[in-house]
Amino acid sequence: MLTASSLYSKITLLSNKIIRVCGPAKIVVDEGCIRILGVNIRKGEDIIINRYRSYAVKAVEDSVISIILGEGGSIEEPIEGEEVIDIWEKAVYEIIDRMGRVVIIGATDSGKTSLSLLISNIAIDQKLKVALIDGDIGQNDLAPPGFVALKFIERKSIWLRQFKGDIMRFIGYLTPSTPISMSRVISSILELVVIAEKMGSNIIIINTDGWLGDISSIEYKSTLIKSIKPQSLVVLDENFCKAFERQFYGTLTKIYCLPRPRVVRERNRVDRRELRKVSYKTYFEHAKKLCFDIGKLSISNSCLFNGIELNDEELQKIPSVIKYKPLVASRYEDSLVLLLSDNANISNEDILKLKTYMNVNDIYILKPSMVKGILVALVNDKYEEVAVGIIDSIDIDNKRLCIFTEYESDIKGIIIGRIKLDENFEDKGKISRCPL
Repeated sequence: MLTASSLYSKITLLSNKIIRVCGPAKIVVDEGCIRILGVNIRKGEDIIINRYRSYAVKAVEDSVISIILGEGGSIEEPIEGEEVIDIWEKAVYEIIDRMGRVVIIGATDSGKTSLSLLISNIAIDQKLKVALIDGDIGQNDLAPPGFVALKFIERKSIWLRQFKGDIMRFIGYLTPSTPISMSRVISSILELVVIAEKMGSNIIIINTDGWLGDISSIEYKSTLIKSIKPQSLVVLDENFCKAFERQFYGTLTKIYCLPRPRVVRERNRVDRRELRKVSYKTYFEHAKKLCFDIGKLSISNSCLFNGIELNDEELQKIPSVIKYKPLVASRYEDSLVLLLSDNANISNEDILKLKTYMNVNDIYILKPSMVKGILVALVNDKYEEVAVGIIDSIDIDNKRLCIFTEYESDIKGIIIGRIKLDENFEDKGKISRCPL
């Protein structure tokens, strides 16, 4: 069995021979031609394999290649059945012949993105117009985490993160496992599918997240499939595929039960957090602070600004219970949202008293300093997401909201997310239901 982990290796591959290369690595073709995810790399050409990826490298003809490995990279000779690229390619040609909508489902690190690119690359070879929708809000390759995105792909690639989405839709969560995020993901993906079809795409690839296994995840994926009504459904898990076959038996959707690679470059929690961090940084490299008049800005998904604002008389009553007058307060049928000054110190006992006094079940206490780092989407006058931003500060007295963003054109509003970043662009995990 071939294994290599030294910095430099020169390898001779006979025609149809497959090796597995785990990044980071650079492959130079000295003689012949190799193939990765439907991309042929010929004599004199080279290709980079990212640290977080591993690929089956197949010799199209007798070839000689030079491989330079980075730290953690490796070269392996797979045993029979470990690599599934030939099985995938055979199915992909049939999927492309059917054209239309293609949904790809699989668990984390099952090869969904690789298969998406394989379909895209072969479709481009056939001169088709390709649209790819990334629906993984936790590890999105075409947009910052918290978004779904559509990309019209015009050139072949083995690394989806080299592209940026042409159209994004903001979900505002890192997981689809809540009812709100679930509904937003489904409606946003469906909207992007319709846009792709209107733009004349022959094949629309929908790459989904890796949440698969429990009852809720199966119900979610089934609802997504029913909403999209794809011509082809690919499930990268032969056991769960049988469950989807039963659900969609007799429909116009053809289901492909494809094996996942047995050996992959798995990404642990630290890797995933680092990938999200790198993605956020990409969208804020040249960010500037822009400040807006709150009174002239639409603000969506904000507990504070989307409720019924308390009038002055109601605001005057609150200090009798908690000793502080809110800067702003909003009421809902079952809850109260208060923005207090940063120096306010409210005891649990006072909160209980206020609940009784205001006859509500929940009270959310916000302070100006707490809003720093909240991820938002910037929207135009058509309520379409045009960019991503991070809240820097809010000044109620002067009615100003300041945001870091690279976007410099006119915006009409923002959508508040449930994602908060620190100064190093690391997300802080689960945050309050009402961050603003």
